Amino acid sequence: MSGARDAPQPNSTIGEGKETMIARVSSKAFSSEFFAQGQPAIITDALTDWQIETRWTPEALARTARDRRIVSSRAGDGRYRFAPSDEGSRSNVFETSEIEFGEAARRLLDPGDGDTVYVMQQSIPEKLPELLGHVVVPPWIAGQQNAINLWFGRRTATQLHFDHSNNFFAQLYGNKEFTLFAPADSEHLYPYHHDSATSHLSYVDLDEPRLDKYPNFARATADRFTMQPGELLFLPAFWWHHVRASGVAVSVNFWWAPRWSQIVAAHNAMRALSNLYAVDRLKTFEQAFLSPEGLDLISGADRFLAGGRTWGATVLALAALDERIGAHASPSEAREPVGCRLRALGAELRQRTQDADGSTELDLSLLDEAARLADLVADRYGDDVLEARRVEAFLRAIEQARAPSPHPRDVSLAGAGGVDS
Repeated sequence: MSGARDAPQPNSTIGEGKETMIARVSSKAFSSEFFAQGQPAIITDALTDWQIETRWTPEALARTARDRRIVSSRAGDGRYRFAPSDEGSRSNVFETSEIEFGEAARRLLDPGDGDTVYVMQQSIPEKLPELLGHVVVPPWIAGQQNAINLWFGRRTATQLHFDHSNNFFAQLYGNKEFTLFAPADSEHLYPYHHDSATSHLSYVDLDEPRLDKYPNFARATADRFTMQPGELLFLPAFWWHHVRASGVAVSVNFWWAPRWSQIVAAHNAMRALSNLYAVDRLKTFEQAFLSPEGLDLISGADRFLAGGRTWGATVLALAALDERIGAHASPSEAREPVGCRLRALGAELRQRTQDADGSTELDLSLLDEAARLADLVADRYGDDVLEARRVEAFLRAIEQARAPSPHPRDVSLAGAGGVDS
Protein backbone atom coordinates (compact mmCIF):
# COMPACT_ATOMS: atom_id res chain seq x y z
CA MET A 1 0.00 0.00 0.00
CA SER A 2 1.30 3.40 -0.91
CA GLY A 3 0.78 6.91 0.38
CA ALA A 4 2.15 9.22 3.05
CA ARG A 5 1.41 8.41 6.67
CA ASP A 6 0.87 10.77 9.54
CA ALA A 7 2.80 10.35 12.75
CA PRO A 8 0.89 8.88 15.70
CA GLN A 9 -0.02 11.38 18.36
CA PRO A 10 1.24 10.66 21.88
CA ASN A 11 -1.46 9.73 24.36
CA SER A 12 -0.49 8.23 27.68
CA THR A 13 -4.04 7.12 28.50
CA ILE A 14 -4.00 4.28 25.96
CA GLY A 15 -1.87 2.00 28.14
CA GLU A 16 1.22 0.10 27.14
CA GLY A 17 0.07 -1.31 23.80
CA LYS A 18 1.96 -0.39 20.67
CA GLU A 19 0.71 2.18 18.16
CA THR A 20 0.34 1.80 14.42
CA MET A 21 -0.04 4.42 11.71
CA ILE A 22 -2.92 4.66 9.27
CA ALA A 23 -2.27 5.17 5.56
CA ARG A 24 -3.19 8.51 4.00
CA VAL A 25 -3.61 8.01 0.26
CA SER A 26 -5.00 9.74 -2.81
CA SER A 27 -8.18 8.60 -4.55
CA LYS A 28 -6.01 7.17 -7.30
CA ALA A 29 -3.92 5.18 -4.84
CA PHE A 30 -6.91 3.86 -2.91
CA SER A 31 -7.64 0.46 -4.41
CA SER A 32 -9.39 -2.85 -3.92
CA GLU A 33 -6.37 -3.90 -1.88
CA PHE A 34 -7.70 -1.95 1.09
CA PHE A 35 -11.11 -3.62 0.74
CA ALA A 36 -9.60 -7.08 0.30
CA GLN A 37 -7.38 -6.76 3.37
CA GLY A 38 -9.96 -4.94 5.48
CA GLN A 39 -7.41 -2.21 6.08
CA PRO A 40 -8.49 1.32 7.17
CA ALA A 41 -7.21 4.27 5.17
CA ILE A 42 -7.74 8.02 4.86
CA ILE A 43 -8.39 9.25 1.33
CA THR A 44 -7.17 12.83 1.24
CA ASP A 45 -8.81 14.12 -1.95
CA ALA A 46 -12.10 12.21 -2.18
CA LEU A 47 -14.41 15.13 -1.33
CA THR A 48 -13.41 17.66 -3.98
CA ASP A 49 -16.90 17.58 -5.53
CA TRP A 50 -18.74 18.21 -2.26
CA GLN A 51 -18.26 22.02 -2.17
CA ILE A 52 -17.83 21.75 1.58
CA GLU A 53 -16.83 25.41 2.06
CA THR A 54 -20.24 26.61 0.83
CA ARG A 55 -22.64 23.70 1.39
CA TRP A 56 -21.49 21.97 4.57
CA THR A 57 -20.72 24.73 7.06
CA PRO A 58 -23.04 24.81 10.09
CA GLU A 59 -24.61 28.04 8.83
CA ALA A 60 -25.27 26.58 5.38
CA LEU A 61 -26.84 23.47 6.88
CA ALA A 62 -29.12 25.55 9.08
CA ARG A 63 -30.33 27.57 6.10
CA THR A 64 -30.94 24.48 3.97
CA ALA A 65 -32.92 22.37 6.43
CA ARG A 66 -33.93 24.84 9.14
CA ASP A 67 -37.49 23.58 9.79
CA ARG A 68 -36.86 19.85 9.69
CA ARG A 69 -37.60 17.97 12.92
CA ILE A 70 -34.67 15.87 14.07
CA VAL A 71 -33.57 14.06 17.23
CA SER A 72 -31.00 15.96 19.23
CA SER A 73 -28.95 14.37 22.02
CA ARG A 74 -27.39 16.06 25.02
CA ALA A 75 -24.81 14.83 27.52
CA GLY A 76 -23.62 17.11 30.29
CA ASP A 77 -20.02 16.01 29.93
CA GLY A 78 -20.15 15.56 26.14
CA ARG A 79 -19.63 11.79 26.42
CA TYR A 80 -22.28 9.72 24.67
CA ARG A 81 -22.42 6.28 26.26
CA PHE A 82 -24.81 3.36 26.61
CA ALA A 83 -25.27 1.26 29.72
CA PRO A 84 -25.01 -2.53 29.53
CA SER A 85 -28.39 -3.92 28.53
CA ASP A 86 -29.61 -7.50 28.89
CA GLU A 87 -33.19 -6.77 27.94
CA GLY A 88 -32.87 -6.55 24.18
CA SER A 89 -32.84 -2.75 24.00
CA ARG A 90 -30.24 -0.03 24.35
CA SER A 91 -30.14 2.11 27.47
CA ASN A 92 -28.46 5.45 26.81
CA VAL A 93 -27.03 7.59 29.58
CA PHE A 94 -27.72 10.86 27.78
CA GLU A 95 -30.88 12.80 27.00
CA THR A 96 -32.67 12.98 23.66
CA SER A 97 -35.36 15.32 22.38
CA GLU A 98 -36.99 16.24 19.09
CA ILE A 99 -36.34 19.79 17.92
CA GLU A 100 -36.07 21.74 14.71
CA PHE A 101 -32.75 21.37 12.97
CA GLY A 102 -32.28 25.14 12.82
CA GLU A 103 -32.63 25.39 16.61
CA ALA A 104 -30.06 22.62 17.13
CA ALA A 105 -27.66 24.49 14.82
CA ARG A 106 -28.24 27.75 16.70
CA ARG A 107 -27.31 26.11 20.01
CA LEU A 108 -24.23 24.52 18.52
CA LEU A 109 -23.01 27.84 17.13
CA ASP A 110 -23.68 29.84 20.30
CA PRO A 111 -20.37 29.96 22.23
CA GLY A 112 -22.28 30.94 25.36
CA ASP A 113 -24.57 27.92 25.26
CA GLY A 114 -23.25 25.35 27.70
CA ASP A 115 -25.20 22.45 26.17
CA THR A 116 -23.19 19.83 24.33
CA VAL A 117 -25.83 19.26 21.67
CA TYR A 118 -25.24 16.40 19.27
CA VAL A 119 -27.24 15.70 16.11
CA MET A 120 -26.03 12.12 15.85
CA GLN A 121 -26.74 9.45 13.24
CA GLN A 122 -29.64 11.27 11.59
CA SER A 123 -30.64 9.66 8.29
CA ILE A 124 -30.24 12.26 5.56
CA PRO A 125 -32.73 10.63 3.13
CA GLU A 126 -35.38 10.28 5.86
CA LYS A 127 -34.81 13.27 8.16
CA LEU A 128 -32.94 15.87 6.08
CA PRO A 129 -33.75 15.18 2.40
CA GLU A 130 -32.78 18.74 1.40
CA LEU A 131 -29.15 17.77 2.03
CA LEU A 132 -29.24 14.68 -0.16
CA GLY A 133 -28.54 16.66 -3.32
CA HIS A 134 -25.29 17.89 -1.76
CA VAL A 135 -24.09 14.36 -0.94
CA VAL A 136 -21.63 12.70 -3.34
CA VAL A 137 -21.58 8.93 -2.85
CA PRO A 138 -17.98 7.64 -2.92
CA PRO A 139 -17.44 5.98 -6.31
CA TRP A 140 -16.21 2.74 -4.72
CA ILE A 141 -19.71 2.05 -3.33
CA ALA A 142 -21.85 3.73 -5.98
CA GLY A 143 -23.65 0.44 -6.67
CA GLN A 144 -24.11 -0.52 -3.01
CA GLN A 145 -27.21 -0.06 -0.93
CA ASN A 146 -25.98 2.23 1.79
CA ALA A 147 -27.27 4.20 4.77
CA ILE A 148 -26.32 7.91 4.78
CA ASN A 149 -26.20 9.77 8.10
CA LEU A 150 -25.38 13.25 9.39
CA TRP A 151 -23.26 13.85 12.52
CA PHE A 152 -23.23 17.47 13.76
CA GLY A 153 -22.05 18.37 17.25
CA ARG A 154 -19.72 20.26 19.55
CA ARG A 155 -17.37 18.86 22.18
CA THR A 156 -18.51 15.27 21.71
CA ALA A 157 -16.96 11.90 22.46
CA THR A 158 -18.37 8.50 21.55
CA GLN A 159 -17.98 5.29 23.49
CA LEU A 160 -15.42 2.78 22.23
CA HIS A 161 -17.42 0.48 19.95
CA PHE A 162 -17.48 -1.30 16.62
CA ASP A 163 -20.05 -1.36 13.83
CA HIS A 164 -21.31 -4.38 11.92
CA SER A 165 -21.14 -2.44 8.63
CA ASN A 166 -18.37 -1.04 6.48
CA ASN A 167 -18.07 2.72 6.72
CA PHE A 168 -16.95 5.64 4.61
CA PHE A 169 -16.71 8.63 6.98
CA ALA A 170 -16.55 12.07 5.35
CA GLN A 171 -15.19 14.90 7.50
CA LEU A 172 -16.76 18.14 6.25
CA TYR A 173 -16.26 20.82 8.92
CA GLY A 174 -13.98 20.91 11.96
CA ASN A 175 -11.73 18.07 13.10
CA LYS A 176 -12.37 14.68 14.64
CA GLU A 177 -9.87 12.58 16.56
CA PHE A 178 -10.09 8.82 16.01
CA THR A 179 -8.64 5.93 17.98
CA LEU A 180 -8.93 2.55 16.24
CA PHE A 181 -8.33 -1.04 17.33
CA ALA A 182 -8.37 -4.02 14.98
CA PRO A 183 -10.94 -6.83 15.43
CA ALA A 184 -8.12 -9.08 16.66
CA ASP A 185 -7.83 -6.84 19.73
CA SER A 186 -11.41 -7.56 20.83
CA GLU A 187 -10.36 -9.82 23.69
CA HIS A 188 -8.33 -6.92 25.15
CA LEU A 189 -11.17 -4.39 24.97
CA TYR A 190 -13.69 -5.87 27.43
CA PRO A 191 -16.91 -5.76 25.39
CA TYR A 192 -20.34 -5.81 27.00
CA HIS A 193 -21.86 -9.28 27.30
CA HIS A 194 -22.42 -10.88 23.91
CA ASP A 195 -26.08 -11.76 24.60
CA SER A 196 -27.14 -8.15 25.04
CA ALA A 197 -28.32 -5.39 22.76
CA THR A 198 -25.07 -3.51 23.43
CA SER A 199 -22.58 -6.30 22.70
CA HIS A 200 -20.64 -4.03 20.32
CA LEU A 201 -19.64 -1.60 23.10
CA SER A 202 -16.61 -1.63 25.38
CA TYR A 203 -16.40 -1.13 29.13
CA VAL A 204 -13.04 0.63 28.69
CA ASP A 205 -13.10 4.41 28.96
CA LEU A 206 -10.17 5.75 26.93
CA ASP A 207 -9.96 8.84 29.15
CA GLU A 208 -9.69 6.68 32.29
CA PRO A 209 -8.86 3.14 31.13
CA ARG A 210 -8.57 1.68 34.67
CA LEU A 211 -5.83 -0.84 33.97
CA ASP A 212 -6.32 -2.17 37.49
CA LYS A 213 -9.79 -3.30 36.41
CA TYR A 214 -9.10 -3.95 32.71
CA PRO A 215 -5.42 -5.02 32.67
CA ASN A 216 -5.47 -6.68 29.24
CA PHE A 217 -6.26 -3.33 27.65
CA ALA A 218 -2.55 -2.53 27.99
CA ARG A 219 -1.92 -5.14 25.27
CA ALA A 220 -4.19 -3.46 22.71
CA THR A 221 -2.66 -1.79 19.66
CA ALA A 222 -4.03 1.70 19.06
CA ASP A 223 -4.18 3.55 15.74
CA ARG A 224 -4.75 7.28 16.40
CA PHE A 225 -5.16 10.15 13.99
CA THR A 226 -7.08 13.36 13.34
CA MET A 227 -9.50 13.71 10.44
CA GLN A 228 -9.29 17.07 8.66
CA PRO A 229 -12.06 18.72 6.58
CA GLY A 230 -12.11 17.24 3.09
CA GLU A 231 -10.82 13.81 4.13
CA LEU A 232 -12.65 10.49 3.76
CA LEU A 233 -11.98 7.58 6.11
CA PHE A 234 -12.49 3.98 5.02
CA LEU A 235 -13.33 2.10 8.23
CA PRO A 236 -13.96 -1.62 7.66
CA ALA A 237 -16.68 -3.42 9.58
CA PHE A 238 -15.81 -4.78 13.03
CA TRP A 239 -12.97 -2.31 13.70
CA TRP A 240 -13.26 -0.76 17.16
CA HIS A 241 -13.24 3.05 17.24
CA HIS A 242 -13.54 5.99 19.59
CA VAL A 243 -14.30 9.43 18.11
CA ARG A 244 -13.86 12.84 19.69
CA ALA A 245 -14.53 16.41 18.50
CA SER A 246 -13.10 19.23 20.59
CA GLY A 247 -15.05 21.92 18.71
CA VAL A 248 -17.95 22.10 16.26
CA ALA A 249 -17.76 19.32 13.69
CA VAL A 250 -19.87 18.17 10.74
CA SER A 251 -19.55 14.70 9.24
CA VAL A 252 -21.48 12.40 6.92
CA ASN A 253 -21.05 8.66 6.88
CA PHE A 254 -22.05 5.82 4.57
CA TRP A 255 -22.68 2.33 5.95
CA TRP A 256 -22.95 -0.75 3.78
CA ALA A 257 -23.02 -4.47 4.45
CA PRO A 258 -19.82 -6.45 5.06
CA ARG A 259 -18.71 -9.28 2.80
CA TRP A 260 -19.04 -12.88 3.92
CA SER A 261 -15.25 -13.16 4.13
CA GLN A 262 -15.18 -10.26 6.61
CA ILE A 263 -17.73 -11.95 8.84
CA VAL A 264 -15.78 -15.21 8.92
CA ALA A 265 -12.44 -13.49 9.52
CA ALA A 266 -13.29 -10.96 12.25
CA HIS A 267 -12.90 -12.14 15.84
CA ASN A 268 -15.85 -10.04 17.01
CA ALA A 269 -18.25 -10.42 14.06
CA MET A 270 -20.06 -13.36 15.64
CA ARG A 271 -21.19 -11.13 18.50
CA ALA A 272 -23.99 -9.91 16.23
CA LEU A 273 -25.53 -13.37 16.06
CA SER A 274 -27.04 -13.11 19.55
CA ASN A 275 -29.11 -10.08 18.64
CA LEU A 276 -29.99 -11.47 15.22
CA TYR A 277 -31.20 -14.66 16.89
CA ALA A 278 -33.40 -12.53 19.11
CA VAL A 279 -34.99 -10.94 16.03
CA ASP A 280 -36.00 -13.99 13.97
CA ARG A 281 -33.67 -16.91 14.75
CA LEU A 282 -31.24 -15.85 11.99
CA LYS A 283 -33.74 -15.91 9.11
CA THR A 284 -32.75 -12.39 8.04
CA PHE A 285 -29.06 -13.26 8.45
CA GLU A 286 -29.58 -16.31 6.26
CA GLN A 287 -31.30 -14.28 3.55
CA ALA A 288 -28.83 -11.38 3.64
CA PHE A 289 -25.51 -13.19 3.98
CA LEU A 290 -25.84 -16.93 3.44
CA SER A 291 -28.19 -17.17 0.47
CA PRO A 292 -26.09 -14.83 -1.75
CA GLU A 293 -23.16 -17.20 -1.14
CA GLY A 294 -25.27 -20.24 -2.06
CA LEU A 295 -25.33 -21.35 1.59
CA ASP A 296 -27.99 -22.30 4.10
CA LEU A 297 -27.68 -22.50 7.88
CA ILE A 298 -26.03 -25.95 7.86
CA SER A 299 -23.51 -25.21 5.10
CA GLY A 300 -22.85 -21.78 6.63
CA ALA A 301 -22.12 -23.45 9.96
CA ASP A 302 -19.74 -25.81 8.13
CA ARG A 303 -17.92 -22.79 6.69
CA PHE A 304 -17.62 -21.28 10.16
CA LEU A 305 -16.37 -24.56 11.54
CA ALA A 306 -13.77 -24.89 8.78
CA GLY A 307 -12.50 -21.44 9.75
CA GLY A 308 -12.23 -22.39 13.41
CA ARG A 309 -15.31 -20.38 14.37
CA THR A 310 -16.92 -23.02 16.59
CA TRP A 311 -19.04 -20.53 18.55
CA GLY A 312 -20.66 -19.06 15.43
CA ALA A 313 -21.06 -22.53 13.92
CA THR A 314 -22.98 -23.62 17.01
CA VAL A 315 -25.37 -20.67 16.87
CA LEU A 316 -26.08 -21.31 13.18
CA ALA A 317 -26.61 -25.00 13.97
CA LEU A 318 -29.14 -24.11 16.68
CA ALA A 319 -30.99 -21.94 14.16
CA ALA A 320 -30.97 -24.85 11.70
CA LEU A 321 -32.53 -27.05 14.39
CA ASP A 322 -35.17 -24.37 14.98
CA GLU A 323 -35.85 -24.47 11.26
CA ARG A 324 -36.14 -28.26 11.39
CA ILE A 325 -38.57 -28.09 14.30
CA GLY A 326 -40.67 -25.60 12.37
CA ALA A 327 -40.76 -27.95 9.38
CA HIS A 328 -42.40 -30.58 11.59
CA ALA A 329 -45.00 -28.19 12.99
CA SER A 330 -48.62 -28.87 12.16
CA PRO A 331 -50.46 -26.36 9.93
CA SER A 332 -52.12 -24.89 13.00
CA GLU A 333 -48.71 -24.37 14.65
CA ALA A 334 -46.97 -22.92 11.59
CA ARG A 335 -45.90 -19.30 12.08
CA GLU A 336 -43.19 -16.84 11.23
CA PRO A 337 -40.01 -17.39 13.28
CA VAL A 338 -40.22 -15.50 16.54
CA GLY A 339 -36.89 -14.46 17.96
CA CYS A 340 -35.41 -15.74 21.17
CA ARG A 341 -32.45 -14.56 23.23
CA LEU A 342 -29.75 -17.19 23.58
CA ARG A 343 -30.04 -17.18 27.36
CA ALA A 344 -33.69 -18.29 27.03
CA LEU A 345 -33.13 -20.84 24.28
CA GLY A 346 -31.90 -23.68 26.49
CA ALA A 347 -35.01 -23.50 28.68
CA GLU A 348 -37.22 -23.41 25.59
CA LEU A 349 -35.59 -26.53 24.17
CA ARG A 350 -35.89 -28.38 27.48
CA GLN A 351 -39.57 -27.50 27.66
CA ARG A 352 -40.02 -28.81 24.13
CA THR A 353 -38.36 -32.06 25.18
CA GLN A 354 -40.70 -32.41 28.15
CA ASP A 355 -43.76 -31.70 26.02
CA ALA A 356 -42.78 -34.10 23.23
CA ASP A 357 -43.89 -37.35 25.01
CA GLY A 358 -42.50 -39.43 22.14
CA SER A 359 -44.47 -37.71 19.37
CA THR A 360 -41.63 -35.70 17.87
CA GLU A 361 -39.81 -36.73 14.69
CA LEU A 362 -36.57 -35.59 16.33
CA ASP A 363 -34.49 -37.72 18.65
CA LEU A 364 -34.92 -36.36 22.17
CA SER A 365 -31.18 -36.72 22.72
CA LEU A 366 -30.68 -34.19 19.91
CA LEU A 367 -32.95 -31.70 21.66
CA ASP A 368 -31.16 -32.34 24.94
CA GLU A 369 -27.76 -31.70 23.36
CA ALA A 370 -29.13 -28.57 21.72
CA ALA A 371 -30.25 -27.26 25.12
CA ARG A 372 -26.78 -27.87 26.56
CA LEU A 373 -25.09 -26.12 23.65
CA ALA A 374 -27.52 -23.19 23.89
CA ASP A 375 -26.58 -22.74 27.54
CA LEU A 376 -22.88 -22.72 26.65
CA VAL A 377 -23.07 -20.15 23.83
CA ALA A 378 -25.37 -17.95 25.93
CA ASP A 379 -22.98 -17.98 28.87
CA ARG A 380 -19.63 -17.55 27.13
CA TYR A 381 -18.37 -16.08 23.87
CA GLY A 382 -15.35 -17.49 22.07
CA ASP A 383 -14.15 -20.32 19.92
CA ASP A 384 -12.53 -22.00 22.93
CA VAL A 385 -15.95 -22.65 24.47
CA LEU A 386 -16.72 -25.70 22.32
CA GLU A 387 -14.72 -28.53 20.79
CA ALA A 388 -14.95 -28.70 17.01
CA ARG A 389 -15.78 -32.42 17.01
CA ARG A 390 -18.76 -31.85 19.26
CA VAL A 391 -20.13 -29.13 17.00
CA GLU A 392 -19.45 -31.30 13.94
CA ALA A 393 -21.43 -34.20 15.45
CA PHE A 394 -24.30 -31.86 16.30
CA LEU A 395 -24.37 -30.50 12.75
CA ARG A 396 -24.42 -33.96 11.20
CA ALA A 397 -27.23 -35.05 13.50
CA ILE A 398 -29.34 -32.06 12.46
CA GLU A 399 -28.54 -32.73 8.82
CA GLN A 400 -29.74 -36.31 9.15
CA ALA A 401 -32.88 -35.10 10.88
CA ARG A 402 -33.76 -32.90 7.92
CA ALA A 403 -35.48 -35.76 6.10
CA PRO A 404 -38.67 -37.04 7.81
CA SER A 405 -38.07 -40.51 9.21
CA PRO A 406 -40.57 -43.25 10.11
CA HIS A 407 -38.40 -44.02 13.16
CA PRO A 408 -38.49 -41.14 15.65
CA ARG A 409 -35.27 -42.19 17.39
CA ASP A 410 -33.04 -43.12 14.46
CA VAL A 411 -30.96 -39.92 14.62
CA SER A 412 -28.13 -40.32 17.12
CA LEU A 413 -25.43 -38.12 18.61
CA ALA A 414 -23.17 -41.10 19.17
CA GLY A 415 -19.56 -40.03 19.08
CA ALA A 416 -20.28 -36.40 19.87
CA GLY A 417 -18.30 -36.59 23.09
CA GLY A 418 -17.99 -33.86 25.70
CA VAL A 419 -21.63 -33.74 26.72
CA ASP A 420 -20.75 -31.33 29.49
CA SER A 421 -18.20 -28.57 29.01
